[in-house]
Amino acid sequence: MRKRFIPILVVVVSMMITSCSDKKHEEIEPDLKAFPIGMWVSPPVEQITMERYREISEAGINFIIGFREYEGGSEAIRKSLDYADANGLKVLVRDPKINALSKGELGQIKDMIAPYTSHPAYMGHVFYDEPSINQYEELSAKKAEYQKYAPNGLAYVNLFPTYASLEQKGGTYTEYVQQYFEQFKPEVLSYDHYPFLTETKDASGGITEDYFYNLEQIRTAAVEHNVPFWLFIQTLSFNLSHRDPTEEEIRWQVYTSLAYGAKGIQYFTYWTPESGRETFGSGMIDLEGNKTKHYEEVKRLNKEVQDIGSRLLDLKSEGVIHYGSEPPLIENPMQAFEPIASISGDPAIIGCFSTENGRRSVLVVNSSYRESGTTSLQLKSEVKKVTLWKNGALEDKEVTGGKVELQLLPGQGVWLEFRE
Repeated sequence: MRKRFIPILVVVVSMMITSCSDKKHEEIEPDLKAFPIGMWVSPPVEQITMERYREISEAGINFIIGFREYEGGSEAIRKSLDYADANGLKVLVRDPKINALSKGELGQIKDMIAPYTSHPAYMGHVFYDEPSINQYEELSAKKAEYQKYAPNGLAYVNLFPTYASLEQKGGTYTEYVQQYFEQFKPEVLSYDHYPFLTETKDASGGITEDYFYNLEQIRTAAVEHNVPFWLFIQTLSFNLSHRDPTEEEIRWQVYTSLAYGAKGIQYFTYWTPESGRETFGSGMIDLEGNKTKHYEEVKRLNKEVQDIGSRLLDLKSEGVIHYGSEPPLIENPMQAFEPIASISGDPAIIGCFSTENGRRSVLVVNSSYRESGTTSLQLKSEVKKVTLWKNGALEDKEVTGGKVELQLLPGQGVWLEFRE
């Protein structure tokens, strides 16, 4: 993690994970910081209980993006913070009254946040979901006032995806993100993009064309401004336009995001929201409060994500190679990364990383979320061994003949660090 955002991630999650691996990995495994894993749509007011918040924690989630707790007033919000703290969770408090404040009313922010900012589970406040460019000035003024009284709190904003309309964004996507940094100056860059589309007579039910383009736009901005980026992971069907993802598709979303340098993920959704203008299938917990198949799928996945994500937090994203495929809309995609001499086998998405001292590594992800694959890396002669992470296990491997062969399940990722 680069110096500018070490403090915010410590504040955001406020946890440390110590390595329990054997001594042979001490050189590359200092104490690992917690990787941020969040969710949107928390339990409704009547379901704010110790048991429900334990359930959230047991799924491998470590922060909650507030949803409708405010409907129960400050008492319900305090209760959510108490139960979160008891279960090792942090909370981004949501209070629509802050969103509604006019420029002349910003002085009220101090009293509105005062009941929560000293709570050990407090992470920040939700400021806005999917603003347009013309709202940045107002949001920036609110953030400035907020930070006077919560200097360690996160003023959380989540951006539109690339497929939002020009009218929604208020400009091109490049302008949308650039103006966000210039005006709002975020500590974390968060956005959503839900890729899995419903099959129709006119469409195959694949993914959004601009999924990787959006990742690359965000990755580039995050690296340029030295700010971590988070994104949402689709866990449900909605609006007849997006299909219910399989376990492999959820895994694929997570690992492709990590390959592009994501420093946190957020699940859309945890609890299933009620349908109205929009219609929703079941998320991780259905409307009646029952666990769905997605709960166990995400729980299994998060055990891996926390382990590998923590290893990636300090790494700088250098770019992404798409071997065996050409991502739509991306101009001049990365073609090579030292010390890889060549790539062969099945298509793969290869996230390329470096450390401050120059050590290099890659996260190799199966391009397919439907079929297993085998991808091989031919390495240059200076690489004598690699440290390989797969399925939560870490091992050192001698490089025989300069070749490393990786067998990957659908959507699976394997991390390799090159060593001389």
